[in-house]
Amino acid sequence: MLNRVIATFRSTIIVWICMLIPLLIGVRLLKVALEQDAQECVDAFLSTEGVGIAKYMAIQFEDTLKELQIIGKEIQAADLTAKESFEKKLKSLVKSNKDIATVNVYDRNGRIIASSAGEGNVDSTVILELDSLKNKALYALEQLNDKSIVMKYTMAKNFETKQMENSEFFFEFLVKWNRYEKYMLKLRKGSFPRMFYIISPDCNRYVSLNALPPGTTSDQTVRALGMHLTRSIGKIPEGLSEKSIESIKFRLFKSEIARPKKMEGSKFYIVEATDATAIETVGNRILQAIPQIKTLLTILWLLVCMVIARFYAKTKEQVKVTNTITDTTPMAVIVFRATDGKIIKINLVATILLRIKEEDVAAVNMWDLFIEEDDKDYIANAISSSINVSNYEVLVQTFGGGSFWSLCSASPILMDDEKYIALAILDINLRKEIEKKLADNAVLLEKQIMERTADLESKAKELEESNALLEKSRLVADEANKAKSKFLTNISNELKTPLCAIIGYSEILEEEALDRKDTVSADDLHKIISSAKHLLALIDEILDLSKIESGKTQLFFQNFEVVNLIKEVEGVAMPLIANNDNSLFLECPKDIGVMYSDATKIRQCLLNLLSNAAKFTEFGKITLRVTPLTKSEGDFVEFSVIDTGVGIEESRIDTIFESFQEDASKSSSAGLGLSLTKKYVGYLSGTISVESALGGGSTFSIRLPRICKTEASEFIEIKNKKDEETFDESENFPTDTNSYT
Repeated sequence: MLNRVIATFRSTIIVWICMLIPLLIGVRLLKVALEQDAQECVDAFLSTEGVGIAKYMAIQFEDTLKELQIIGKEIQAADLTAKESFEKKLKSLVKSNKDIATVNVYDRNGRIIASSAGEGNVDSTVILELDSLKNKALYALEQLNDKSIVMKYTMAKNFETKQMENSEFFFEFLVKWNRYEKYMLKLRKGSFPRMFYIISPDCNRYVSLNALPPGTTSDQTVRALGMHLTRSIGKIPEGLSEKSIESIKFRLFKSEIARPKKMEGSKFYIVEATDATAIETVGNRILQAIPQIKTLLTILWLLVCMVIARFYAKTKEQVKVTNTITDTTPMAVIVFRATDGKIIKINLVATILLRIKEEDVAAVNMWDLFIEEDDKDYIANAISSSINVSNYEVLVQTFGGGSFWSLCSASPILMDDEKYIALAILDINLRKEIEKKLADNAVLLEKQIMERTADLESKAKELEESNALLEKSRLVADEANKAKSKFLTNISNELKTPLCAIIGYSEILEEEALDRKDTVSADDLHKIISSAKHLLALIDEILDLSKIESGKTQLFFQNFEVVNLIKEVEGVAMPLIANNDNSLFLECPKDIGVMYSDATKIRQCLLNLLSNAAKFTEFGKITLRVTPLTKSEGDFVEFSVIDTGVGIEESRIDTIFESFQEDASKSSSAGLGLSLTKKYVGYLSGTISVESALGGGSTFSIRLPRICKTEASEFIEIKNKKDEETFDESENFPTDTNSYT
C-alpha cells in the first residue's frame, strides 16, 4: 500500500511540473481575453437594455392614448350647462390621473368655456384654430422638459362627423408624461454607470432619464452630453456607435421609439450612453475576481494533475496485469510489424511453442511462420483492410523445425501511423487427432445404426404380422361372443316358458291347497314358486347381460314421479326383504319431484341393490334413502341402500361389480345384479359407490342426473328422447323435507 502511495505521489509531482508553465501562460491570456469580454459585455448590455426601454416607452404612449379616449367619453357624457359641477368633474379627472396636466373645453368657435385649471387661470382670449386640426393627428408633442414630456391630445376628429357638428363644445388634454420613472428605477441595478435620454429632433430638446446610482456622474456631465446629443441626433446612427466629446469617448446606443398612429411631430429616440469608465468598471470587477479564479484554477489544476497521475498509475497497473495475462495464457501471443514481420512483443508461451530463442527474437520474421502462401496472403489482406481474423485454422511451422495445426486470430493495431499485427496462436494438434478419431467412430456408428435399423424394421414387420393375427383372433372372439350371447338368449327364452308355466300352475295349486286348508302342501308349493321365481330372475339377468355383451342396449327416456317409482320398488322388494325377517324403511321427500330418465332401468338397479342387501342381512334393518342434490354441474338425485348386514371385506370392494362373482360365506354381494347395476348407472350418466366394513353393514349409493342427457352411440339406443323438451324444471327443487317410512 505504501509503495502505491509513493508511486502516485511521484507521478503527481512530475505532472504538476509539466503543467505549471502552461498554466501561467494561460492565466496571462485569460486576462487579455477578459478585457475583450468586458467590452463585448458592455455593448451587449447597452443593446439589450436600449431596445427594452424603446419598446416599453412605445407601449406606454399607446396605453396613455387609450386612457385619454376613455376619459374623453366620460366628459362628453357630462352636463355642460352646470358649469361649476362640470369644472369640478374636470378637476376630479385631472386629480385622479397624474399624467394629465390640464383639460380645456372649447365651444364650436374655438374659445375656452371650461378648464380644469379654474376660471381665473385661463386666458379667454385664446382661440383654437379648428380648421388647422382637420388634417392633423390628434396626438401631438407639445414640449420636452428636463424631467418630463408634455403632449397635447385634442378631440377634434369628432367635428368631422354630423353628430358633433350640432354639439356645443369639444376639448383637449395637456399630458405631462413621466411614466418612465418607475421603470427607470429598476435600471439602477445595472453593473456599470450609464445615461439615458429621450430626444426629439423637432423640439431640439431632450429628456434626461438618468437612472444612474447616486454620485456616479455629475449633473453637469449629464446636461452637456444631452445638449450635444440633441444637436447631433440626426447624425448618430441607430444601434451601437462611438462618439468623442472633449477628449472623452462615449459608447452610444440609439433606438427609435415607435409612436402611436395618431401622434404627429418628429420621431422619438432613446439614446443610452456610457464612457470608458463603464468598460473599466466591468473589467475591474472581472479582474478583481482574478485571484479567486487563480485559486480555483490552481485547485482545478491540482485535481487534474492528481487525476492524470492516478490515471497514469492505473494505466501502468493495467499494463502490468495485461503482461501477466499475456505471459500466463496458454496461447502464443505475438505483436509484430506488418511491413517486415519484426517482433515487438512476444510472450513466454510463444517462444516455447515456436521454438524461438530469446537472443534470436529481433532477427525473426513472423511472416515465415506460415507454410502456405495462401494463408499468409489471407491474413495480410485482412489486416491491410482493417479486418479482424478469428479462429482461422492454419498449418504453421516452428523456427526450430517441425510443424503443427493451429487456430490463429489476428487483429490490426495502428501506432505512430504504422500498422502492427497482434497474432494469437493455439496449438490444436491434439484436437485434430481427436476429430479424426471421432470421424472414424462416426463412420462406425453410422454402420451400426444402419444394421440396427434393418433389425428394427424386421422386428416391426414381425410385430405388424402379430398384430394382424391378434386382430383376426379378436374378430373370431367377437363372433364367438355374439354366438354365445345369442345362444344364451335363445336358451333363456326357452327356459322362461316352462318356468312361467310351473309358476302359474303352482300358484293355482297353492290357492286350492289353502282353500282345503292343507298347509303342508301349500308350504311346499310356495317353496316351488319361490325357487321358480328365483330361477326366472337369474334367467332375466343372463338375458340382460347377453344384451349388453351383444353390443346394443335400449334406453327408454320419459318423465316420471320419483315418489311413484319408490312405491313400486317397495311393493316388489317387500317379499325379498321379509325372507330373512328384515325391515324396510323408506326416506324420501314427498315433493322430490320429477326425473327424466329410464324408469325401468332405475327400478331394476334399486331392486338389485335391495335384493343384494336382503340376501346378506338377517333380522336387520334395510333403508332406501332418496336425496335431491344441487351441484355446479346441475341437479342430481341420489338413491342410497343402507343395510345392517355382514358387510364386505375391504379387499373385495374393488371386485364386487364384476360379473359372476360368488361368495359362499355371504360376506359380500354376488351374481350378476351388481354388475348389471353398474353398467345401467353408467349408461344413465350416473355413478355408483359403496362404503362397507366387515360386520358393520354396507351402503350402496347411486347418483343420477335429474335430466339424463345420454346421447345415442354404437352401444346405446335412445327411445322417446323428445320427451325431454316437456320436462318442467320447476319440479326439480323440493321444498318439503318430510319423509315417509
